[in-house]
Amino acid sequence: MAKNNIEDNFKELDELLEKMQDEDVSLDESFEMYKKGIEIVKDSNEQIDKIEKQIEVLEEESDDE
Repeated sequence: MAKNNIEDNFKELDELLEKMQDEDVSLDESFEMYKKGIEIVKDSNEQIDKIEKQIEVLEEESDDE
């Protein structure tokens, strides 16, 4: 799975949620979309964690000055 930026991930999650709400979607299709959604959430969390660590480093550097 190619990594998207966080905004793209949120957009893709919104699209998946809309598709999952369709009454014509089978249980198997819903489950596949759910698994894809979980992967997107994991990717987003990793990106957020990385950004938080960068912010902590910047804050530490500014405290040292």
